[in-house]
Amino acid sequence: MVITTVLMAKSDIRIRACLPGDEGALALVGQATFLETFADVLEGSNILKHCANAHSIECYRSWLADSRYKLWLAEISPGQAPVGYMVISPAELPLADISLRDYELKRIYVFSKFQGNGLGRRMLQEAIAAVRSFGAERLLLGVYVRNHAAIGFYTHMGFRKLGYRKFNMGGQECDDYIMGLMLRDSGE
Repeated sequence: MVITTVLMAKSDIRIRACLPGDEGALALVGQATFLETFADVLEGSNILKHCANAHSIECYRSWLADSRYKLWLAEISPGQAPVGYMVISPAELPLADISLRDYELKRIYVFSKFQGNGLGRRMLQEAIAAVRSFGAERLLLGVYVRNHAAIGFYTHMGFRKLGYRKFNMGGQECDDYIMGLMLRDSGE
């Protein structure tokens, strides 16, 4: 039996801004990627509770209707099946120096099968460009302290640890780092 690996070109996966009507795809991809990422790390019943609330169609529908939020889907050709997504919003993280000019990368997930080909970097660059156009000074995010791959990726992309928070994931208390990327010099 011969197994071949096909590396996808950047053009095979497109990143597009979401529109009303995308909430079903966002909820499905949100739930599936969260489960895939944390199934061997966190309690299954808590993951399912979290996904039922935090990744519901209603949640994504409300974000799509809120002009302060911006959402994207990554879709593979042919067929435009969603393989990842991301959400930015005004920052709501417990930092002493939080500002109205801070934005939060609330969600960024890609199915593991599509990781390692630059898609995460492309998605993050899209988010950075968007928040810069809004006049943001920092892009912040929360990341589970045991998600070493994500922490490594964010660090490689220039994010630094700024703080810490407790995160309720379906009734289970988790520890997150708060990380941030400066988008402009303090002298600007």
